[in-house]
Amino acid sequence: MDRTPLGGGAMVGLQLVRHWSPDASWSLTVLGSGPETPVGGCDYHRLAERPEGLVDLSELDYARFCRDFERETTRWILERIQEFPPEETAIVVNDVSEGPQLAGLTAAGYRILSLWHVDVVDYFNKLYLRRIVAPEKLTGLHERMRSIGADWILPDILNLVFEKQRETVYHSQRMVVPSRAMADTLMRCYGDLVGYEELSRRIVVVPWGVWSDPPGPADENRAAELREYHEMTKDTMVLMTLSRISPEKGVHLLIEALRLLEASGKLIGKDIRLFICGEPAFMMGQAYGRQVRAAAAKLKQVKVVFPGYLDAAAKQAYFQLASLFVSPSIHESYGLNVVEAMHAGLPVLASDHYGVRDTLPLDAGRVVHYPTPKKAPPLLAAALVDMVADRGKLKKMGEAARAAASAMPFSSAADAVRLAALGLIS
Repeated sequence: MDRTPLGGGAMVGLQLVRHWSPDASWSLTVLGSGPETPVGGCDYHRLAERPEGLVDLSELDYARFCRDFERETTRWILERIQEFPPEETAIVVNDVSEGPQLAGLTAAGYRILSLWHVDVVDYFNKLYLRRIVAPEKLTGLHERMRSIGADWILPDILNLVFEKQRETVYHSQRMVVPSRAMADTLMRCYGDLVGYEELSRRIVVVPWGVWSDPPGPADENRAAELREYHEMTKDTMVLMTLSRISPEKGVHLLIEALRLLEASGKLIGKDIRLFICGEPAFMMGQAYGRQVRAAAAKLKQVKVVFPGYLDAAAKQAYFQLASLFVSPSIHESYGLNVVEAMHAGLPVLASDHYGVRDTLPLDAGRVVHYPTPKKAPPLLAAALVDMVADRGKLKKMGEAARAAASAMPFSSAADAVRLAALGLIS
């Protein structure tokens, strides 16, 4: 994960393992598909490996991988039920689609804690159905199809969306979600399934916070080299976004907002750079990456740079270059990148996605609500013009952002998840 752009959920799983320190009272076993152990000395087992790596998989190949991983992890656990007695073992599932078959584990007596990085039904609704109906309508329709035995007509990739998520809700004794908004959506979608009071008891909101270290001398030296390389001056306004390059991240909306500002003449005489950091995601990423690069090439005043995937040191260096961090996402369950940018002292302009409502104070940036994605670019453009007009205000926002992020250490979230998991078997 230090070199592979799989996204925030995978990185959270990695960081949890790195933060947890088993002692004589408990032990930790990790099942994954990556080629390396997440931390030295960890009891790690690789299952459902893919020689080509996950980032190159299509949607259908990804669905096959999820089924393979589901089957192999379930079998691995059940074959070792004597070694891992259900009454002494909690299963922590670090995703919805990529997880074991929970019904089988529950039948064997295991208790489940699921970590929710993406509400896949809500994600599917926003990205593929353009929010035509509310997510609770979709889950209600699936429940009706299931009750009459008609859910078999759905292709397997949709069963990964609907049935897998339903199973995770039904069989999880604890559900850890990173934002209150996600918890509210799950309550609307699945309150009837297990009972609203029971579901409310199972859901625990744990914002992930930030684990990045403060910039060091090496980062500052690299930042200075980058300023010289990109021919930046003290008057250069640097915008930065950092994520997988994928449709839900809304990078195309930001580029269109800048195009509108160029057309309006509001950027004349300004030296503006946009750093779009990250690599194309697997599933739709390559095509979307080409679309974004083509749109960026049409900008005449704003210089757009694609630095690619940033490791931890490079990320800190680029944060030092930026004047404003922009998170234009159409869908974001939490937004680890936003909190990282805040921790680096950057003000934030973000869409009104789930996580930002809990993490970004009013004095640390600005939130833009998208009535629809089509209406987003002019709203982003107006906010951009307003924010970059006052560098002094941007600096004060950055100071407030750093203070807010410093109060959200990832170690607190890691401790909360560990205690919740151990609490299932105590």
